[in-house]
Amino acid sequence: MKISSVNSINIEQNKDFNNKKNVPFKSGVDKLVNFWQFVDNGGRALQFTVEDMFGTNFPRTYKGAMAGYKYTGKVNIPALLQEAIREFLTGPTMCITPVAVLALAKKSGKTANTHIENIENLSYLMKQAAKQGNSINQDNFLKTVIKDLITKTSGKEAVNDDIDTLLKALKEYKEKASGLSSKEFLKKTGKKAAKKDVSSALENLQTTFESIIKRTKDNFKNTDFTQVKYSINESRQGSTNFKNYVEYIDAYIQDFAKRFSKDGLLNATQENISKFKSLFMGKRIITIASMFAITGFLMSFIPKIYTLASGGINPNASAIYKEADKNKQKNEVANDINK
Repeated sequence: MKISSVNSINIEQNKDFNNKKNVPFKSGVDKLVNFWQFVDNGGRALQFTVEDMFGTNFPRTYKGAMAGYKYTGKVNIPALLQEAIREFLTGPTMCITPVAVLALAKKSGKTANTHIENIENLSYLMKQAAKQGNSINQDNFLKTVIKDLITKTSGKEAVNDDIDTLLKALKEYKEKASGLSSKEFLKKTGKKAAKKDVSSALENLQTTFESIIKRTKDNFKNTDFTQVKYSINESRQGSTNFKNYVEYIDAYIQDFAKRFSKDGLLNATQENISKFKSLFMGKRIITIASMFAITGFLMSFIPKIYTLASGGINPNASAIYKEADKNKQKNEVANDINK
């Protein structure tokens, strides 16, 4: 019994010792996991920033500082400035400028951030919803869109129960999302809590959509349940991410209602639908063109800035050139002495 007791004590002591030894390791891993989770949650802008900083900005700035160090034994300040200015201006300019242009475009309507194909697709479905009459409510349009996406994605005609279920989840999401544009609501609820509610409602909508497709579709081969199919027109269909499509639908109906609604009803005439389609397709094209043009214009100044900062020379090679000149002079002196 004594032996067993001693062994038990030793095992427990070893467990404690091992646990204590692993604490710093676990703590380090947890911190690393938490950091990358924070980056992932921050969206593409934060992900790009972290990748850009650690992938190019810091390494290239360091390389610039060390250019020619083995010849001179000194930090190459001009090269450091050139690399730092180029890298730390290029990434943010490429990332921030398009976002700023898009934010400005969305001031005139969120549909400016909707793909051209989906503007065409949703305009087509608006016409389908208005076939029985020009004055329709938003639910008529949303039911038409939902029926289309279920039918095209599952390959079977959507039934009313599934349409109503998805409509309910979509309206809950729309209600939560509308709160993000209300300063009074955000002040009362809190921006973080409001965004969490919207995210939760969108996840619930995604889950509802998946469950309907899993129940109705016969063959799941090569099926991506995060993707949705839809009609572009009578003969064509397209596909996109489900969550993106939900945002496009919400933006489209909000912008259309602002321009063509009265007494809670949409004035969905063929003329109004065509006007809306042409307006936002034009805005989308101008937005994309502006992103390229303004980003390119701003980036054209970056070489001028870092060339000015480095004194109009190639600082990365200057130390090597200077060393080569010294060696050349030494060789010339040596040759003169030998003569």
